Amino acid sequence: MTQYSRPDSDPAQTTNWAPSTGSDLFAMIDEASPNDADYVSVQDQMSGSTETFTVDLSTVTDPVSSLSHKVTVRAKDSVGFGTITFVVKLVQGATTIATITSYTLSGSAADHTYTLSTAEANSITNYSSLSLQVSATDSMFSGTTTTVYQAFFECPDAPAPSDDGIAGIAYSPARSAASGAAFGITQRTR
Repeated sequence: MTQYSRPDSDPAQTTNWAPSTGSDLFAMIDEASPNDADYVSVQDQMSGSTETFTVDLSTVTDPVSSLSHKVTVRAKDSVGFGTITFVVKLVQGATTIATITSYTLSGSAADHTYTLSTAEANSITNYSSLSLQVSATDSMFSGTTTTVYQAFFECPDAPAPSDDGIAGIAYSPARSAASGAAFGITQRTR
């Protein structure tokens, strides 16, 4: 199975990105299924400056694995033709885990998924302190509007604990009886 970490709050920040409704950025891009009716967007002011926003992500449990760690963003730009330099960073606290520059936006909303490398996934030490930082730069000074509809992080489920509460160690009646006998405890039968 898979755990999903979705935007759940906006940290204090100064940004030109605006929600399509209300005042919260995270609430526009946190849905489980894509909903293109709500979004966050920004229009480049034809200065070539970078426009950035950050959303904090909900907590997931450490999967004790570096496999299948992914960041997905659904986005578009109003012009297409790759005029926007679109960068997404997965951040833990103040540490950048992954900088994703491979997303190329078009004039239609599309899902863009990046799979973290083993080294990137292994560098996550606190799954309760993750956030996404999204930046758009219009280097062609064309006044392009960039829109983000959905964003999330995913990773595998955490391993299930065994019957004795310790993950990865199976309960063994024979081992338990032998261990109990060492301490003068006998196993009762019915």
